[in-house]
Amino acid sequence: MMSRSSSSKGLVRDGVRRSLWAVVLSTLAFVVSMLLPSLMNMQQALEDRKDMIVDGARASELAQDWKYSLADAASYIGGENPLVKLAVILLAVVAGTAMFAYLHDKRKVDFYHSLPISREKLYLVNFVTGAVCVIAPYLVLRVLTLVCAHAMGFGEAVSVGTYLGVILCDIIFFLLLYAMSALSTILCGNTIIALLLQLWVYFAPLAIQMMHEGLLSLYCKTYASMRYSDLFNHLRLSPAATYFMVNGANYGSGLADNFIRAGEPAYMLLAEYAAAALFIIALGVFAFRRRKSERAGTALAFRPLRLPVKAFMCIVMGTAFALGFRLIAGKFWLWPGLVFGTVLFHCVIEIIYAFDFRALVKHPVQMLAILAVTALLMVGMQKDVLGYDRWLPDESKVASAGLLDYGYSAAELTEKENIAALCRLAEIGHEATLNADSNDTGTVYLESHSLQFAMQNGTVKTRSYKLPVSEEVRSLLNKVYGSSEYKLKSSSLYDLDLDNAHVTDMTFCVNQLKYNSETITDGEKAAEIVKTLREERLTYTELAKPVMSFNITTDAEANNYANGAVTDRDVKTLALIKKYFGLEPTSIAPDTVSQVELDFYVPAEDTWVGLNVTDRADIAALLKDAVAGTLRMYGNSDFYDLISFKDNARVNVTPAMEDGYNVYEISYPYDSFPTSIVEKYRPAAEKLAADPSANAATADGDIMVPRSDSLG
Repeated sequence: MMSRSSSSKGLVRDGVRRSLWAVVLSTLAFVVSMLLPSLMNMQQALEDRKDMIVDGARASELAQDWKYSLADAASYIGGENPLVKLAVILLAVVAGTAMFAYLHDKRKVDFYHSLPISREKLYLVNFVTGAVCVIAPYLVLRVLTLVCAHAMGFGEAVSVGTYLGVILCDIIFFLLLYAMSALSTILCGNTIIALLLQLWVYFAPLAIQMMHEGLLSLYCKTYASMRYSDLFNHLRLSPAATYFMVNGANYGSGLADNFIRAGEPAYMLLAEYAAAALFIIALGVFAFRRRKSERAGTALAFRPLRLPVKAFMCIVMGTAFALGFRLIAGKFWLWPGLVFGTVLFHCVIEIIYAFDFRALVKHPVQMLAILAVTALLMVGMQKDVLGYDRWLPDESKVASAGLLDYGYSAAELTEKENIAALCRLAEIGHEATLNADSNDTGTVYLESHSLQFAMQNGTVKTRSYKLPVSEEVRSLLNKVYGSSEYKLKSSSLYDLDLDNAHVTDMTFCVNQLKYNSETITDGEKAAEIVKTLREERLTYTELAKPVMSFNITTDAEANNYANGAVTDRDVKTLALIKKYFGLEPTSIAPDTVSQVELDFYVPAEDTWVGLNVTDRADIAALLKDAVAGTLRMYGNSDFYDLISFKDNARVNVTPAMEDGYNVYEISYPYDSFPTSIVEKYRPAAEKLAADPSANAATADGDIMVPRSDSLG
């Protein structure tokens, strides 16, 4: 090697020649993951377009289909192709291991370290050689893919600037993962152990985060499941996982969360990872220089690392076994699982360290100490020593806040009044949730609400609270939901771009138990209705009763869909709907209902009792102000004030159709709940709960019979 040139350039050239297998492997990997899928996708799109032309498709249909084809092609050519990301990760592992695997062979170590070249230079030559073997084929295939895209007419699918961002992103992630692989290989004295360590380094942060979330869900009363933004912030220590969440120089579509939006620039993240790659490369130089040649063949080349690495792995795996045992067999098995997992992995690691099964019971004191630490950490999570449940937002430090909806996203509310209301709700919910007793049947709670707070220091906190039924809570919720800021930021109605797109269809569903819709395709009339509803909705903050639901589709490339409700306060909008399409608000027709099922919770007996209401007058009264589940099937925020029970009337109301059709539970606006009718049947439910065999009569003398499936 030294006879050709002692320069770094010459050494790298020689190294690449000796590693042609890596060049061939990289080329094949990127052909299969990048070039071929792109060619197949573009060819299929061209064939589909040809078929549409033969079938006589209109110009507008061809133009729309071409937009979709370009977007689809961009996902293969650009930075959202998961096959390319997988290839980059695998090649980083292969290159990092192969370039430094000679350290695991004593004869090769003696040969390479006898060469007249410094350790630092030898490391850099090996590192650069591996990088060139992967990056050079990658760049060639990137250029070839782009050339093919232009030749096939798909050049506009990805702009040059975007493409350069994709290349920069892939190279940064490769260098970081490659540096981590090389460092892991240097730290070990055995190739198999090095590969296992790399697997641990890449994915341990993900496993730890999942276990942390699992423990929080078990032991913290205010726990709210992890959102995309929380997941992303916690996974920065796992570049292999984060890699799939970025699309070139931007965040990918998998991060469609209001606190971290898809499509936003990811330059800061890439800068952090580039700096991390440089740091790990420098750390690799240091470890390579300090590594003793005689450590080849051992598990870990640095003896001082053995105990910390073993302790860390045992603690993590012991916790994982504890959660696994509890999930499979129940609460009791958490502690046996913790002991089993910790002891098992301590024994396995000792065997690996010594390459001897007789080391199974070696270092029992260390094992007991690690077991004790793992148990203490578990007790700490159970006692919430980190204060997860104790946390409350400081209003002066909150940058934005929101209520999480069904889609696990929250509008970023920044107005002081909304932040103050949400902080007060958190305070009320915090006290109620921590003091809630599962055996306390005297307090009724609204369904749990998840609140999200983005703090001024950049952190995002999410908590789930049980909110007690009270006028203050209702007033605070109404203040937030009724605010113009919330409506503008939470409703998809305001995301539609009607200036640059056309409405293709609009579907209305009236208030009936069976889903019965009316679809219109007159884009101009639909757009007029949308604009009127937008303006009218912002003119009132009072609560309103939904009387119709709607779904809108436009021909925009993004934000082309919206759904929501038209309420009884949207007078101008309802007038337009009636004028153009003849639709009017309707109440649920009582003559379509054979009976209404009332399900009462009876605290004294700690049971539910179901009664069938067949009196026609009572059925009509129960249905008068009811809102059918067909209006709520899209789960959007327009239905926030509907309830299925009020105060202590723990009862669910479910109508049954004449033809036996199963329907959703109906609900009511808060001030329209039929309390008098419901309470008429409560004494009968309480009597039946106490004695299921007894006859129970209502105040009017009707004899009630419980449903066969109602007691329990």
